[in-house]
Amino acid sequence: MDKQLWQNILEGDQSAYQQLYFAWFKKFYTYGKKFSLDPLLIEDSIQEVFLLIWNKREKIAQLHSPNSYFFGAFRFILLDKLRQAKRITAFNFEDETLFLTEQATYDQENDPARVQKLKAALQSLTPRQREVIFLRFYEGLSYEEIANVLNITVKATYKIMARSLGSLKEQLLVSITTLMVLLQNMYAFAGAGTSRFQE
Repeated sequence: MDKQLWQNILEGDQSAYQQLYFAWFKKFYTYGKKFSLDPLLIEDSIQEVFLLIWNKREKIAQLHSPNSYFFGAFRFILLDKLRQAKRITAFNFEDETLFLTEQATYDQENDPARVQKLKAALQSLTPRQREVIFLRFYEGLSYEEIANVLNITVKATYKIMARSLGSLKEQLLVSITTLMVLLQNMYAFAGAGTSRFQE
């Protein structure tokens, strides 16, 4: 979160709020597609969370991590709408450009065969495990932020990640280091921000 941009929003600057909207719309939409393929439902949830952010901006300013609040609020709103519609789906990565099938130059950690195996291995994880990996590697959230988004303890977040990586490691027959490189490179190439996995 850009501090100056957020300060301008706190002061009621609508142009700054518009900048925030454009900066976060894609993040919310990408995250929302993990739960539903209904674009109208996702966009409706996005509109609602932005209205919430604007109306509660002064309260949010007091939080340690506005980023995790944003994701958590969007997740709550979207899941609530899905429950009401009884259309909640498993968190999945199908039809996403996050997973690469081709790239002109790959090193050992990025060959297409391994990426395909990684994609298949990710599908074998539980929805919660896939969600934690997505938030960690694609969005670059810290374990504390992920815990806030999912409304679980930091310790539980670590456990979920450890089990996820352990499962992937066994399926791909690679070291944890190689696995992390695979995940980081895959998400980095997909346009994600700098991963903070090694904090």
